[in-house]
Amino acid sequence: MSIVTQINDDIKKAMLAKEKERLAALRGVKSALLLLATGGAGSEVSDDDAIKAMQKLVKQRTDSAAIYREQGRADMAEEEEFQANVINEYLPAMMSE
Repeated sequence: MSIVTQINDDIKKAMLAKEKERLAALRGVKSALLLLATGGAGSEVSDDDAIKAMQKLVKQRTDSAAIYREQGRADMAEEEEFQANVINEYLPAMMSE
């Protein structure tokens, strides 16, 4: 099963379970993947391209959370960290040293 298909299935599950925070994170990923698909030559996104896009999203969320923490906005930082954790579930495990 491709990553795009898995994310679409998990969006449906999150809607049925009424998990608003998880749904928002997954919709953000789907939006990025759709932009990637429409911007490229083909309409299909490969798993490698999807992983690169999701790694970029995780980095953005992590950087945003750090900025929010510096500014004393723990509530916003926690939301960004939660979204980064949801996206990390779809990424392959990083190699240890």
